[in-house]
Formats: sequence, C-alpha cells, structure tokens
Amino acid sequence: MCVVATDRNELKAWYSNLGAKLDLKAVAAPGGAGLVSCDDDIWSVVPRGSGAAGCGQSDYDALAGTSMAAPQVAGVAALLFAQGRSLDNVYSVLMSTARTPAGVLRGVYTPAYGWGIVDAGAAVAAPRA
Repeated sequence: MCVVATDRNELKAWYSNLGAKLDLKAVAAPGGAGLVSCDDDIWSVVPRGSGAAGCGQSDYDALAGTSMAAPQVAGVAALLFAQGRSLDNVYSVLMSTARTPAGVLRGVYTPAYGWGIVDAGAAVAAPRA
C-alpha cells in the first residue's frame, strides 16, 4: 500500500509523491508540512534531550514525511487485523472508508490522495466481509 502525506490543512504535502496509479492501493494520512513551524508537523518521541529545542521540547521533535504518515495507516490496518479481517478485506476497508479532504466523499480515487485520507473510526466500524 502506498501512503501520501498530507499537511494540517489536509492538502497533499509538498514533499509527498502522488497516488497517481489506480492499481497502487494508495491512501493518505497526516504527515506534516515540512516547513518552518513546529506546529505544522507531527510530534514524535526522540531520544531524551535531543528534541526540538527551538520548539521548547527536549524529548519530542516535530517531524514531517511519509515516514510520519505511514505509521498512522499501519495502525489503522492493525486495528482491522485485530478484528479478524483478511488482508484483502483490510485493503478494501482502508480504501473504501478513506475520505476526501473535508470529508465530502468516501472511497473516491483521486491522483493526489489515492483513495483518500484514512479514517480510523469509519474503518473499524465498517462491516466485515
């Protein structure tokens, strides 16, 4: 599964690739903006004392990237597997319950977001196949 990163405004992050091919099973998740402001990125635990001093933190850092977005998708997938779902069903549910920015549509493919932004609540509530 491919993961597109979004910023805090649910726009595709400037550094992220596109989910350009329909057969890639691409979805999106928050990955941070990758800009100057600490609050535009994803906070992550780092080794004690090596955090973002400029942001007033010593044990956390504001990071951005698909490396911050992919674990969110993996976490939702883990919740689905914990429900006893098959791999094919997990893929299907992640894509069909993902939403476009602002939550207007679900399971609609776009080249910028793939099947949409992963929605954990909708995914775990989806009927089991």
